[in-house]
Amino acid sequence: MTEHQDSTRHRNKRVEWSPKWGLRNPHTQSMLASIKLRAPVVRRRAREVIETAEEVILDCKDGVRIHGLLSRHDHQPRETVVLIHGWEGCADSLYLLSIAGVLYKQGYDIFRLHLRDHGPTHHLNQEMFHACLLDEICEALHLLQCRITPPQWYLLGFSLGGNFALRVGTQAQAFSLNMQRVIGISPLLHAKNTLWALENGLPIYRGYFRKKWRKSINRKAEAFPELVNAESFTGKTSLTDMSHYFVTHHTPFDRLQDYFDSYALTGETLTHLQVPSTLIMSEDDPVIPLQDLAEVRGNHFLDIVRSPFGGHCGFIENYRLDAWIDQYVCQLLQSERAIS
Repeated sequence: MTEHQDSTRHRNKRVEWSPKWGLRNPHTQSMLASIKLRAPVVRRRAREVIETAEEVILDCKDGVRIHGLLSRHDHQPRETVVLIHGWEGCADSLYLLSIAGVLYKQGYDIFRLHLRDHGPTHHLNQEMFHACLLDEICEALHLLQCRITPPQWYLLGFSLGGNFALRVGTQAQAFSLNMQRVIGISPLLHAKNTLWALENGLPIYRGYFRKKWRKSINRKAEAFPELVNAESFTGKTSLTDMSHYFVTHHTPFDRLQDYFDSYALTGETLTHLQVPSTLIMSEDDPVIPLQDLAEVRGNHFLDIVRSPFGGHCGFIENYRLDAWIDQYVCQLLQSERAIS
């Protein structure tokens, strides 16, 4: 493992691990993160998380309702890990269930939070989801913290959820969030460059996200037909055209670039971190361009961990479909336990 301190005052290290032969391709890694073939294995390992899950609705200001699933060992407060899925994922996404199962077995309570319009939540709020709705997530986390009063808790997100998690870390004091650590795995760094990667990369990626986004928009239109015109989206042939229509009709922004800039982790965003935070990404991620990482500025709270393999949210290390990232995060949290 190599480590150095750079001019932005955050620590930057590279971890050395290798998947088994045949699993090193970044596209294989990315697909295995969510492929149905992996579902029976992951759901079996996460059986206790699934069986103990209770639905929770967090009532925020202005009538906003945030949904999640809480899996507890008992009624006594325990260390808790809050997990946030990626764009068009959900609490049952396999990469999320995989790490939830590992952490639950280590004694942590688990809360799997749904961003609005993800999972079964399209009917809960009128306004469509967009990535600038950070305050409602911060408020929901504060309400959760007050409700379950964990002795320590951690926030972990994947992809867009990782982007949200790290931005929450910049607002911890404003919302009285007493978090021990924030972890962003394969976090979205700048959506402009990720959109370019999707439009110009393997067709399977843009086809996957276009299909899932259209399905989500149809669900939203069914819940609020007077507010959402699904046909205006489905007539678009590219993610870029869909994004442009979405931003100009369903966000406060007039330009796609302004919207993307508003929630980017590149630039100065993470210089405002207020809690210990770890950004983990693979150097071969086909969705999050590695060059964006060079544009991230941090402060002394930020650790950046680079993995040579893993694709996007994959990190599959063997043919049992174990995820290296699950054990790495588990060890990271256990080291926090030892310090505290």
